[in-house]
Amino acid sequence: MTSLLGQISSLQSSLASRREHADMNQQLARVEKEIATGLRADLFRDIGQRGSEAVRLRHQISRNEGFMASNKLLMGRMDITNLALSDIRKTADDYLALAVSGSNPDTAVSRELQASAKAAFDQVVAQANSRYLGNHLFGGTLQDTMPMQDWTTVNPDTGKSPASVLAGIVTSPPTTVAEANALIAEIDTVFDGTHPDPDSRFESTFYNGATAASGTRVEGRIDEGVEIAHGIQANDEGFRELFKGLAMLATVDVSQIEDRETYTRYMEAAVEAISAGSSLLLGAQSRLGSMQALVEDTIVMQEDVIDVYSYRIVDIEAVDPYEAASRMELLTTQLEASYAVTARLSRLSILNYLI
Repeated sequence: MTSLLGQISSLQSSLASRREHADMNQQLARVEKEIATGLRADLFRDIGQRGSEAVRLRHQISRNEGFMASNKLLMGRMDITNLALSDIRKTADDYLALAVSGSNPDTAVSRELQASAKAAFDQVVAQANSRYLGNHLFGGTLQDTMPMQDWTTVNPDTGKSPASVLAGIVTSPPTTVAEANALIAEIDTVFDGTHPDPDSRFESTFYNGATAASGTRVEGRIDEGVEIAHGIQANDEGFRELFKGLAMLATVDVSQIEDRETYTRYMEAAVEAISAGSSLLLGAQSRLGSMQALVEDTIVMQEDVIDVYSYRIVDIEAVDPYEAASRMELLTTQLEASYAVTARLSRLSILNYLI
């Protein structure tokens, strides 16, 4: 019985020694990791509930990084939109200069206005169909749909083209001011959406994007609780006015208007529409620029917040290198001493004490 107890006691001693060595090796590995990374190996064990603050801050950093990534994409979209608007306004202003120079019906310029208007109309359509990352910029929430039809392309939904819609209104150049006023008024109904034939309205044949009736705009969430409606659509008033002025001159060969007052009245209406459209688009660009500045400032703020949170996390999770080195030295000394004692005990034998 005494022999059995002795064997159990020796086994327990051996197991206890092994457990002690394993525990010290574990502690030593943890300290080595802390010295290598500068951070606590077991955050919650070392600082308890303070560790939850670090987790919360990391979560907020992750959210800010997500906002920053989407905001940078939004900045790219805004930049391309701004460039497209500048190109559209340049096309409009170039044609406007040509139209103004053709204010006299007896000049050669007046005979070029119709062909030039058709070319300018299609050029603005192409610019209004610009894309960013595969999405159309000016179609509103219907970003996968090409928003504008060019002058002669038939819209499959209505079976009409912009040219055929205007041809249904203007059968011949006006001969009197009254006729000119009547034509202008009917053309207005196409672009303001009051034409009696729904298929002859701007949002039916000319424009294929999200309509004004939908009441929704392309929006972006740039930060917690901060959303901006940055979408500019090709059915906005500026685009309607611009397309109306170009359509008026693309439909009528003004050089065929013989009465000077009629010519002046019709030309003035077309030029005013183009000029108003360009001015309204300039206003849209200005508002877009303000939103760009807001997004840029938000990105800078989010970067600053990430820096502050990162410093705070380091303050919470960082380990004192001197304290870690001291613990490593102490554990190394303890482990070496334990190994030395174990080795010495393993060499003990009763034979060493027999005479």
